[in-house]
Amino acid sequence: MGKQIRKIMGNDYKKFSELANSAFEGLNADKWLESHIEETTKENLYGVFKEEELVAGMRTFDFEMNYSSTSIRVGGIGMLAVDMLHKKEKNAYQLLQYFFTLNKEAKVNLVMLHPFKVSFYKKMGFGIGTKNYQFYLNPNEFPYYNEKSHLEELTVEERGQILDCYNRIYSRTHGMTKRFPFEREMNRPFWFGKVIGFVDEGKVKGYFVYSSKEEDLYIHELFFESPAVIREFSTFLNSQSDQFKRVIINSNFDEIIHFVDSPESGEITMVDFPSTTDHKHIANVGIGVMYRIINCLDFFKELKEKNHLFNPSITLSVKLSINDDFYPINTLPFILYIRNGKILGIKESGPFDVEIRMNIAEFSSMVMGVENAHSYLKWGLMEISDESYIKLINSLFYTDSKPMVSKAF
Repeated sequence: MGKQIRKIMGNDYKKFSELANSAFEGLNADKWLESHIEETTKENLYGVFKEEELVAGMRTFDFEMNYSSTSIRVGGIGMLAVDMLHKKEKNAYQLLQYFFTLNKEAKVNLVMLHPFKVSFYKKMGFGIGTKNYQFYLNPNEFPYYNEKSHLEELTVEERGQILDCYNRIYSRTHGMTKRFPFEREMNRPFWFGKVIGFVDEGKVKGYFVYSSKEEDLYIHELFFESPAVIREFSTFLNSQSDQFKRVIINSNFDEIIHFVDSPESGEITMVDFPSTTDHKHIANVGIGVMYRIINCLDFFKELKEKNHLFNPSITLSVKLSINDDFYPINTLPFILYIRNGKILGIKESGPFDVEIRMNIAEFSSMVMGVENAHSYLKWGLMEISDESYIKLINSLFYTDSKPMVSKAF
């Protein structure tokens, strides 16, 4: 019996919802997925069919990402689900190959996903992204600045202002994806709980979304445009100490440990260290999204066309020899000619200063600024023809921060 992959539409929505619900507990796809897909132009569903039987499916996304101040299109994949009776039949493999082809045809060169198993996707060329931290903070440890006059609870009437605030922060944050004025996207903050905003002269300049359970206050989103905003949020959180014992917040960054008075969680989960120091637990850490460049040559051509600026002090010609076993058409050595931080030219052959060799997974992570080149060299995950160039390679792919992803997909 032959298989085919096609877009999910019409009567197939119900089939996919049943498949997704069985794979992801609590998803309730049958209650929202069809209307959502019909509304947005940025998402689609595809399935593997044996005649009319749906045996696997996926949800695809068309994102606009801030890549170190340059806007690029990025593909996303989520809700990858395989019927339990049809596992170990390479259905997920076929869907991922199809996903790569869809993006290649659309001239999208970078894709990302939230992994259900890191090793599975690493074998398929995805590199690890920024870690996710979960902090458990005592409300008293948030500094009290005695100022919260700009704070107010926002309603759906302010959802346009919330979207504008988010997108201003997106425009200056590496790795973030833009949000568009679709109904579900604009209502998203209100699904999780209450929305507190910093409003100045009628303009939302920061907001956070929170809910509570027993003695825990959960922050689901937190965005702010200036120190003045986070100081008022901090005062608000400090003032909740009479009701809550913990503020639980997820973040791609651990910067908050420098802001609060003490980041100690109170959890006792640290193993013994060969030291007399009592190491305090501050956060749980998990894997975030994984990234993959599906067309290295066109990725850098896109950056060249968009006049992307790397480190302006870098003038260098570097040969990139990137191995991609899962998607062999992406294995093509080429040379980047960079002058004053901009790509001057890209050639398949010619003279060069230095050559680096890597697998696509680690290369994708490095290009996204997740880790620097020195780390990959240290662990034997990069080969370089002349180690005296390692600092230049470090600087070439340096980003102001590791990529931040706030989108669940």
